[in-house]
Amino acid sequence: MCFASEKSLVNSFLSHLGADRSPWGAVRVATEFDYQRGRTDVVARTDDDSVIAVEAKLGDWRTALHQAFRNRCFANRSYVLLPKDAALRAHRYAGEFDRRHVGICYLGDTEIVVLHSAKECDPIEPWLARRAKLHIEAAQVSAWAPQLR
Repeated sequence: MCFASEKSLVNSFLSHLGADRSPWGAVRVATEFDYQRGRTDVVARTDDDSVIAVEAKLGDWRTALHQAFRNRCFANRSYVLLPKDAALRAHRYAGEFDRRHVGICYLGDTEIVVLHSAKECDPIEPWLARRAKLHIEAAQVSAWAPQLR
């Protein structure tokens, strides 16, 4: 798959999540979680109440790895989302991802492929994890709001 922009990569990722093709089971999602250290492209909350952060990049996996590592302050698992070719290149440096407990995923034709699993950890800042969960809940409410009118 070829993506014109990071936004199109994120949108495709969200459509895979919305079609119940998530490797993490049913999730509730929001985009652009803004916190002091950055803005995360996608945050998801699983049925078991853990938070997954996803940083999308078209090719610069090193920057995405750094950003995903920062997201571990609030996320139980953090991933880099790349196009397939870039993900395969990044996977050659799996040791760097292991050291930072960050995973790698890409979009297949019909599913999200986890190439390298992220180690599940407790968030470093639990208060920020709660804020991420509230951000996700607010996004869910605003998505339903037009239907309530």
